[in-house]
Amino acid sequence: MKLALSGRIVEAPHEKTQALIDLPQLAEAAARIGYQALEVRNSQLDVGAPPSRVHEVRQALDEHGLQACCLVADSATEGRFSPRFDEYLDLALRIGAPRIRPSIGGVCQIPLVQAAADRAAAFGVELVQFTHHGTPFNTVAGCLDMLRRVNRANVGLVFEAANLYIEGQDYGLQALQALRPYVRHAEVQNMLLVGEGEGTPITAQGGTVQYRNLRVDDRRGVDVASVVQNLEAVGYDGWLVMHSPNFDGLDPLAYAAEAHDYLRTLIES
Repeated sequence: MKLALSGRIVEAPHEKTQALIDLPQLAEAAARIGYQALEVRNSQLDVGAPPSRVHEVRQALDEHGLQACCLVADSATEGRFSPRFDEYLDLALRIGAPRIRPSIGGVCQIPLVQAAADRAAAFGVELVQFTHHGTPFNTVAGCLDMLRRVNRANVGLVFEAANLYIEGQDYGLQALQALRPYVRHAEVQNMLLVGEGEGTPITAQGGTVQYRNLRVDDRRGVDVASVVQNLEAVGYDGWLVMHSPNFDGLDPLAYAAEAHDYLRTLIES
């Protein structure tokens, strides 16, 4: 597996539309740390950006030898397929991103997804859907049902265990084996379910639960080491994206470096 860094690490805590560190600076730090790619989010580059900004981002990636492994569409909005998909497709092509991460919210959106996938396929671009709480992709069965309904070879899955954990779902080897035919991308973060009043409320498990963000090397919450081991066991050899948010008390770039070293150790063990 190859390590990539999500721009989420430099977004303001609990805020997905504001980047605290600009992408050229993030690209320099990511390459220096040892990441080989960036997941570009619309907090750093969004549709409607002037050509000079798009050129600046592409130049920063190229200058530091980084790929844009994925472009996230409307990252602050889950459960709605982006009405700006064609603009994201154009942006992905301009920065060299081979996949776009939209959000598919329900069966009623499938015709939109299929049409978008067909347009993207003409340019060799994949659509990858996150395993995400509060969407039809919050369980293994839900992922399989939706992807079979979409029925497009260039529409796959981002396997991310923490959202399955938040939903009280299995994210171990058996779950990954079932999803493997659709897994195109993998991301890791860590969360801990806590009691009422002890964390951030979130819609999951048919109601509301509370969670706290943890470092990926924290042994509480998600078993990140087993996630990496299971990805290797099913033969996944794509990008592993460090997807952790920037939460209170972290120096985001220092944490990105520490997380890289920890994940590299897991991959090489």
